[in-house]
Amino acid sequence: MKNKIQKKKPKNIIYKILNVDPEEVLAKELTQKFGDRFTEYRSNYNKIIDDFSHNHFFDYPLTVNLELVNRCNLECVMCHQEYRNDAKTFFINEKMLDKLFADFEHNKLPALMLSISEPLLFKNIKLVLDRAKKANIMDIFLFTNGALLDEKKSEMILNSGITRVFISLDAMSQKTYNDVRVPVSKRLLTENRLDYVENNIKKLIELRNKQKKNLPLVRVSFVAIDKNLHEVEKFKEKWKNVVDTVEIQMERPTELFSQVKEQSEDEQFEQSVNKKLKNYNCTKPWADIAIYSDGTVAPCCAFVGRKAPIGNINKNTVKEIWNGEKMNVIREGLKKNNPIKVCQLCLENEKFNVKPQI
Repeated sequence: MKNKIQKKKPKNIIYKILNVDPEEVLAKELTQKFGDRFTEYRSNYNKIIDDFSHNHFFDYPLTVNLELVNRCNLECVMCHQEYRNDAKTFFINEKMLDKLFADFEHNKLPALMLSISEPLLFKNIKLVLDRAKKANIMDIFLFTNGALLDEKKSEMILNSGITRVFISLDAMSQKTYNDVRVPVSKRLLTENRLDYVENNIKKLIELRNKQKKNLPLVRVSFVAIDKNLHEVEKFKEKWKNVVDTVEIQMERPTELFSQVKEQSEDEQFEQSVNKKLKNYNCTKPWADIAIYSDGTVAPCCAFVGRKAPIGNINKNTVKEIWNGEKMNVIREGLKKNNPIKVCQLCLENEKFNVKPQI
């Protein structure tokens, strides 16, 4: 398959170019390893992704988004920092890891996304990957900005159970990269950081191919915002024959966060009054949750979801939180097209700065 646009995709993706069919590659590699369990997981994922009638429910999430440490080496303009670089440092400690991975293994968690902040800043990431493999988690995603993806870490990734490496770039030129993906250390603005990251990505693919491996799949992504819109087409051309997948994604503006900042947690769980949309379509609370490094659990990985916490892993299990009262309030609101305020604001403020192509 060469340069085809994927027809079925999560709605935050505006445009997606495929050099390989991810489902075919994953099925070939992981069905051999996990058998029918992998087939069932992908079937369940496809049932949920566009089930806006919410006919399907599983008593444990298909995917957990896990933040290992609330720090990043970048302060991107489209990424809110209140719970990250501007906050007290938190990291997933060994006790939390023990509890989480025992829970994951017992409930047969299908997929784990190491995401939210920069996972390669976590010093014990190899330990996390070892535990994920031991817990028989089938589909392991690594979301990274690529700045720390040197050859040593690439080798670690290739020797782990990671199935997908997703790198956020959001630029085609160094100038735009500096405008959008701002380094915490401002002295780095004088360096050609984009070249370094791009070479890291190419080296990972080179090492993977040299080892005659099909996994991990490698994706680069581009959130289309005002500062980089002029580079969308050049970005597609630059990467379409290099990586497995190229994605152009919609924007959720950081200003959205300030709209919920002054309200209490209880107010965030109140149902909407003045609605702007005809349909509030979202399937995320039926598919996945996000666990932050301080133990807070949110109903999805969208940054504003942090304003509607549904529990804490230091107090309850993932299964208890997933089936808990607050998560059910969120689901019922979406089922009745009368979402809680956080969900309402999130859905009303999706920005498609590029016309979707499907």
